[in-house]
Amino acid sequence: MRDRFNAIMTTRATDVDVQRRALAVMQLIAAMLVANVLFLALGLLSSGAQSAFIPIASSICFIGAFVLARQGRASVAAWIVILAFLAGAMIAVTRTPPEQASNVGYFLTALIVIASLTLTPGQLWLVTFGVVASFLATLALAHPGFWDMAPVRLHTMNSSVLLVVVGFVSYVGSRLARRAINEAHQARALAERMQAELAQANAQLETRVAERTTELSRTLAAQQALTAELQRSLAAQQELSQIILELSLPVIPVREGTVVVPLSGTIDSTRAAKLTESVLRVVEQRHIHTVILDITGVPIVDTQVAQALVRTASAARLMGAETILVGIRPEVAQTLIGLGIHLGLRTAATLQEGLELPTRDARRRNGGAVAPGRMKASYEDTSDR
Repeated sequence: MRDRFNAIMTTRATDVDVQRRALAVMQLIAAMLVANVLFLALGLLSSGAQSAFIPIASSICFIGAFVLARQGRASVAAWIVILAFLAGAMIAVTRTPPEQASNVGYFLTALIVIASLTLTPGQLWLVTFGVVASFLATLALAHPGFWDMAPVRLHTMNSSVLLVVVGFVSYVGSRLARRAINEAHQARALAERMQAELAQANAQLETRVAERTTELSRTLAAQQALTAELQRSLAAQQELSQIILELSLPVIPVREGTVVVPLSGTIDSTRAAKLTESVLRVVEQRHIHTVILDITGVPIVDTQVAQALVRTASAARLMGAETILVGIRPEVAQTLIGLGIHLGLRTAATLQEGLELPTRDARRRNGGAVAPGRMKASYEDTSDR
C-alpha cells in the first residue's frame, strides 16, 4: 500500500525545487480531496443535492491539478488549487451576511501558506495582493454598505493586514527554504562529483605513479634548461639595465674640451657612482677641461645629492677638469642654504651662461672686457683655490 502511494506521489520534474513544490501540491490536493468527500457527505445529509456543487466542482479542479503536478508543472497546478480555493471563499463571502463575510479574510491566510509551499517567492506576492484585492472587491460588491458597519470594517481591516503580514513572513520563509534547497543540492552534487573523482583517482593511481615518474624526469630536464635560459635572460637584463643607466646619465660633448652632463630624476647611490665613472672616463678620453653639470631636472637636492656632485667635481679636478654647476632653481638654493650645504663649486644660473664662463675667463686672461648684461659668475671659496 505504501509503495503504491509513493508511486502515485511522484513527479517527472528534474529540478529539485520544482520536485519539492510539485510534491507539496499533490499532498495538499490529496488532503483537500478527503476534505471534499467529508463536506459532500455532510452537505448531502444537511442541505440535499444543492450543496454538492462546490465540493464536486473543486474536486474536479483538484484532480486536474494533481495530474499537472505529476507531469512536473508545479506552478500551474498550484495556481489551479489556489484559484479554486479562492473562488469557493468568494462564493462564501457573497452568500453570508456582512458580519460573517468579513471573517472570511482570516481563513484566506491558508491560501498564503499554500502559495508559500507551492509557488516561487515572486509568485507568492502576486497571490498575496490578489487575495486581498479579491476579498475587498467581492465584499464591496456583495455588501455595498459594509464599510459603514464598524464591526465589519474592523474585521476587514484586521484580516487584510493579517494577509499582508502572513504573505511577508511566508515570502521570507520561502526564500530561505529555496536557498537552503539550492545549497543542499549543490553540496550533494559536489559530494557526488568528488566521490566519483576519488574512485577514478584510486583506480588510476598505480598507472599515474609510473607516468608521474617519467614526467618528473622530463620536468627536471626542462627545469634545468629553463634555469640556464633564466640565467642568460638575467645576464641580458643586467646588461640592459647597465645600458639604461648609462643612457640616463649622458655626457654630451658640446665643443672642444667641454662636455655637458644633464641630470634628471632622483640621484641615488648607484647613479651617483655611475655619474662619477662616466665623467672621469670622458675627461680622460677626450681631454676635457670643462665639465658642466646641469641639475635643472633634479627635483630634490639634499645632502646625498650634494655630496655626489662634490665627489664628481673633486675627482674631475684631480684630472685637470673644472666643474661648473648650472640649473640651480630658487627653491633648491634655499634648501641648500637651509641645510648648511657648502658645495664649493663654480655655478651659473643657466646652461648658456655656464657655457660662456670659460670664454669670459679666457677674455679676462687676455685683457678683454665682459659684455654688458651677462650674468656674473659666482665663485665660492674652496680649500684648493
